[in-house]
Amino acid sequence: MTDVDLPHTVREVLPDLLHEIRSVLGDRLVGLYLYGSAVSGDYDEGVSDIDLLAAVADDLGPGTLSSLDAGHRRFWAGHPDFLDRLDILYLPAASLSRELSAVDEPPVLATVSPGSPFRTGPAAQGWILNRRLVHDTGITLHGRPVESAVAGVPAGLVREAVARDVLSLRTGASRVTHRGGHAYVVLTACRALLTLTTARQASKAEAARRVRARWPRFRPVIDAAQEWRLSQAVRDETPLPSELSTQLAGLLDAVCAVAADCAGPATGEGAVRPASPAAESGSGTTGPSSPAVALPTPDRRPSRRAPGD
Repeated sequence: MTDVDLPHTVREVLPDLLHEIRSVLGDRLVGLYLYGSAVSGDYDEGVSDIDLLAAVADDLGPGTLSSLDAGHRRFWAGHPDFLDRLDILYLPAASLSRELSAVDEPPVLATVSPGSPFRTGPAAQGWILNRRLVHDTGITLHGRPVESAVAGVPAGLVREAVARDVLSLRTGASRVTHRGGHAYVVLTACRALLTLTTARQASKAEAARRVRARWPRFRPVIDAAQEWRLSQAVRDETPLPSELSTQLAGLLDAVCAVAADCAGPATGEGAVRPASPAAESGSGTTGPSSPAVALPTPDRRPSRRAPGD
């Protein structure tokens, strides 16, 4: 299937998952691609999802969708550890192979994701980010090579998609009541901040490492979020300690301040407002030719090590 060094449990279960998908789609499965933490080196056993993108030859009718849903359920019955840990996008191959522009309508997709039933509808904004990840880092499990099947996405469109997502993230953060949700908000904010300031995407773990190193004042809430995620603290609904609540709000404010510069209409690679020379100074993350935006000021005071460092 692939010579890439994958996590042991992922390598064990992928043949069964591929079998279920291929048995339904047959020749309509143009390609199947693995991306995310399983290929980035940041996979956490028992916690991380399996992220897949399936390129399909045509729209999937109700009968096919029902059969795919049954296939997912058979996979979960055989591998219950992955219940609620599959994230699969089924997208038209024709839309994936075309260059993406700012005026393109989102394609219709079918998706199964953690916490949500199998469903269809127009792709949410985040599909652009997944497509970029697949193009840049995905590995081919079946069918057409990813390099020819999935066209790239301009960096400006990626940053604008992140900007819109993070503005929604802050709006929804006030409704989150459990630690699993808090972890998602914090680590998603870290990923967004990294993408907005460096024009590259990364795993939650890498983004958390880089943000906590550059902005030490956010270390306690980032460290707590990583602990909540690994412990699967979904049922813990005790109020956040005031210090962590303040830091979470501050992190979201910092990301949204950058996002505000990126959320305008897309015009391709040049859509993002360049940073001022002062903002670029000493950042250590953007080179002279890299697109940049105004950044929240890195911490200059001596850092304090958070518990668990």
